[in-house]
Amino acid sequence: MRFTRIARCLLFTGLCVCLTSIDMLLREGLAAPNSRIVFTTTRHGSADIFVMDADGGNQERLTIKNARDAHPSWSPDRTKIAYVSNLGGGGHQIYVMDARGKGAIKLTDGPLRRKGHLDWSPDGKKIAFTSWDGQDLGKWENPRISVMDADGNNPLKLTDGLEPSWSPDGQRIAFSSGGDFDDQIFVIGVDEGRRERVTKDWAIKRTPAWSPDGKRIAYMALKEHLFHIYVIGVNGRNRVKLTHKDEYHMDPTWSPDGRLIAYVWSPHVHLNPPSKIRLMTADGKFLKQLSGDQRGNEYYPDFGPVSLAVSPASNKVTTWGRLKRLDLIRR
Repeated sequence: MRFTRIARCLLFTGLCVCLTSIDMLLREGLAAPNSRIVFTTTRHGSADIFVMDADGGNQERLTIKNARDAHPSWSPDRTKIAYVSNLGGGGHQIYVMDARGKGAIKLTDGPLRRKGHLDWSPDGKKIAFTSWDGQDLGKWENPRISVMDADGNNPLKLTDGLEPSWSPDGQRIAFSSGGDFDDQIFVIGVDEGRRERVTKDWAIKRTPAWSPDGKRIAYMALKEHLFHIYVIGVNGRNRVKLTHKDEYHMDPTWSPDGRLIAYVWSPHVHLNPPSKIRLMTADGKFLKQLSGDQRGNEYYPDFGPVSLAVSPASNKVTTWGRLKRLDLIRR
């Protein structure tokens, strides 16, 4: 009996320590509460843009229109969100609104009617995006990555491919390219245009996300009919599989301090039950489901950056008290 009581006590103590560690990650890291996650959800029928704290709290609806609003991306200064919408017909175009969901402005128009997968440059001056020739699912052709000024001017095709992710130094863009069920992750120099292949194993690889320290890329890969999330060095080495259950894990996005990854999870490929946004540590330890049990699918999460210096080399961050004194915590 005494041994049983001791074992139960140790088990309870271990559980408390584990929960405390999770809470510390969510509260003291740059992931919360001064960084927020923007995402798309269909909980109200049409696809809308929402934001929430990195622990899933304070969820707010930003777009309330009879349109499909998707692929949101934070500006580096956290004051704007770029996204794709089919508002008013005429295909899916790129819009930008302020962080409260106000003052939406249309940035693009023209023959490339389908656009998506946006990413701001680290200096906030450019937006990279994907566009296709076709309009309907199954008819999209010739995907290409382009870069334009943040006001929509001077669009320029950079390369063939999908889903751009800008490197933290602004010099390169990671993306997916290939076809014939063998999409690979590449990086390309923004100025010189030289492509380098990062992944080499046979599989469909999509949605690359550059780590804040500039050393790794997270992505999802389809193998044996399941999507899993991997992390690989930019040099193509040290590939690590982060998710392992026979479920679907997609669309990774890093917290600003590089310690956490938010992603889309679903138990079924057809998103039925609906897909939800979850959080794990950068080494693959599951923390929690962020988006609760609301109806509808949730996807395309993007962690908001924070407006303070982060050391990429050591991944050190300013302390919590310092954050409060700088008044950088969201009120």
